[in-house]
Amino acid sequence: MSADRLIVVGKALKPVGLKGELKIYPYTESLDSFKKFPFLFFENECFEVDKVRDNKNLVAVFLKGIDSFENAKKLSGRLVRASADFFPHKEDDEYYWFELIGLTVYDIQGKQLGNVQSLLRTSAHDVLQIQTKTKEILVPLVDEIVKTIDLEGNRIVVDLLTGMGPDD
Repeated sequence: MSADRLIVVGKALKPVGLKGELKIYPYTESLDSFKKFPFLFFENECFEVDKVRDNKNLVAVFLKGIDSFENAKKLSGRLVRASADFFPHKEDDEYYWFELIGLTVYDIQGKQLGNVQSLLRTSAHDVLQIQTKTKEILVPLVDEIVKTIDLEGNRIVVDLLTGMGPDD
């Protein structure tokens, strides 16, 4: 596993109970993704995953070598990474969130709007958080608005509705 293939999959929150179980806020579409990762990385520390369970829209994990509340608490607040080698296969029209972060966003007239800073999950659909020169705009990740995602060209083309743009 090379370091450049480690992808942020969540953020460590607080321990659960006294035996070292740790809550993670997942950045993955499915909580089940965590069940496929044999190892998780917290900054430069690698831990073998012992057990994973859902915990109210969060993930709770037991890591080998972390067997107390105090040890689990030391990992709190850290970003959690996993090897891209263990990510599930995706279709040609599917994208991992990490692939979209940093892409430059243009409107359909070719005007550069800004860059994707992060994504949000809502009950209706995912949302791109785009930082423009003047403010942050939120763009639903739906076909009616997002016209093109070009990973190789490092760009996304959107057709914003009235009121969504940085100048509206």
